Amino acid sequence: MNAASILKDFMDLNEAIPTEENEEILLTAYELIKKELIDSNYSIESVRLADKIFGYLGDKGLNERVELMKKYLNTDNQKSLEDQFWANWELVDNLALLKKYKQMIEEQKLFLAWTKKNMSSDHLLEVMSDSTQANGWIHEDQSDEWFKVYYDLIKRTEPTESNRHERVLYVETAAGLLLYHLYKYTEALDEIKRYNIFINEDVSWAEYKKFFIRLKSYQLELYSAQGDWLNYEKTVNEAILEIINNINKHNNNELVAIDDICDMAHDIGTCLMWEKRYKQAMTLFEYAIQNQGTGITHYFYAICVWAAQRNRSTTLEHLKLAEMKVKGNGGLRSRYKQMFIRQEEFADVWGDNEFLSVFLT
Repeated sequence: MNAASILKDFMDLNEAIPTEENEEILLTAYELIKKELIDSNYSIESVRLADKIFGYLGDKGLNERVELMKKYLNTDNQKSLEDQFWANWELVDNLALLKKYKQMIEEQKLFLAWTKKNMSSDHLLEVMSDSTQANGWIHEDQSDEWFKVYYDLIKRTEPTESNRHERVLYVETAAGLLLYHLYKYTEALDEIKRYNIFINEDVSWAEYKKFFIRLKSYQLELYSAQGDWLNYEKTVNEAILEIINNINKHNNNELVAIDDICDMAHDIGTCLMWEKRYKQAMTLFEYAIQNQGTGITHYFYAICVWAAQRNRSTTLEHLKLAEMKVKGNGGLRSRYKQMFIRQEEFADVWGDNEFLSVFLT
């Protein structure tokens, strides 16, 4: 019996019926992997498994991930450059998730310097492209420095098929910072245009449909901020039509992945939810839950149900599923309570013991 087999048991049970009783199995895997890390002297296989297990254990697990990456990077094990890159990225990302932004920025600068010395130029995009990490620079009033790096990298990176994914993520993050945090809409429009250019380099690109819808979500935020409701409605309709077309293709056995369609529905549903168009968002979330069911979709659906219907039992059910499920929920489990007590739609039940009791911590 080892941590990997115990984790598989937990994942299988959780996928079937998420229950609090299953959490004891996860804790068994947690205790086993801590021993396996020491016995293997932090082999990369044990480190990657520990990273996965720790990710389901809330802030405690994220803090342990940070220490795990530091220990791994400081061992005298022979390490590939790719494994070192992965560990450095995880270190930075978990500091960002924990909102330890000053430390995160210091580590990210060191990581960028290390990558410049040891990896390809394409890897530099991956160092800086994550939105959660980028938010930390905004929080610490270092947006100018982040954008200085951004414009330098994005303009001198030669566009290739292999780096298109990271280029799109990077420009998406830049657009998001400008829209949601800095409110610089002219600059945001420039990045949205750049986004459109990148994804249309090849419309047969495997990820085209996914990013086409995500581009629509950024356009929606821009139109909302500008009060351009005519273009907002037009873009919502275009996005929903695209989702429906892809559902029909999937139902006709064409090569459209159901997870991709659910991600599209989630993205547009989220935009509608932020505009308080809860009932319209619920239809999209319901499709995504029925066919995929990630924790964050359950959480957003719970927001809509409570705001639109005040349906206590359904809201509680989906808050619990958000907290308990593992699918698409690494780094979020046991952390939804933090989100709940900041969510304005739940303001009237922030102190409600029945609502608070659905969370693991």
